[in-house]
Amino acid sequence: MKNFVITDFEWTSWKGNYSGKYLEKEKRDKWQKKEIIQIGAIKVNENFKIEKELNIYVKPVFNPVLSKYIQDLTGLKQSLIDKKGIEFETAFKMFLDFTDNNLIISNGDDGKVLYLNLKYHNIKKKYPNILNVKNIFRDRYMIPRNMLHSTVIHSYFGYKLSIKKFHNPIEDCKNILKVIKKINFNFNYVV
Repeated sequence: MKNFVITDFEWTSWKGNYSGKYLEKEKRDKWQKKEIIQIGAIKVNENFKIEKELNIYVKPVFNPVLSKYIQDLTGLKQSLIDKKGIEFETAFKMFLDFTDNNLIISNGDDGKVLYLNLKYHNIKKKYPNILNVKNIFRDRYMIPRNMLHSTVIHSYFGYKLSIKKFHNPIEDCKNILKVIKKINFNFNYVV
């Protein structure tokens, strides 16, 4: 396996958007768009070593003020987004440059959210295929549903859980990498 990229996004959400035992049910009002507010990614070599990290803050346009819910969930503060956030189109270009045509995987619907954001911003550029490995983790490797979230999945294998790093995209990417290494992930399932 050559280099690959693990990515994780954070996007705007409000209290009550997700429900159900595994937060699998989603309900949003029409104005509650899933705007990406943070892009995290790590580039991993064939020896499963991290070569590069990417962390980008993105300014939401449709709902520029972050909800208290998403600030509490992610630790992202409005002042950080206001100060360090960049336009989505610029962030997308940086993400494309970083991925450099490598295989991109995520542990969730990050690819769908990226597609939505391209539509929101009327960007017609070809976008990369982000392969969601969550179902592979569940079905092929028998990781229980309650352990599939990127913030906790590594703890299923005995790794220490850090409450302070919940919903941090870079840390979530590193958690997925720990799992990939631990289970000797078969990339034939995704390529």
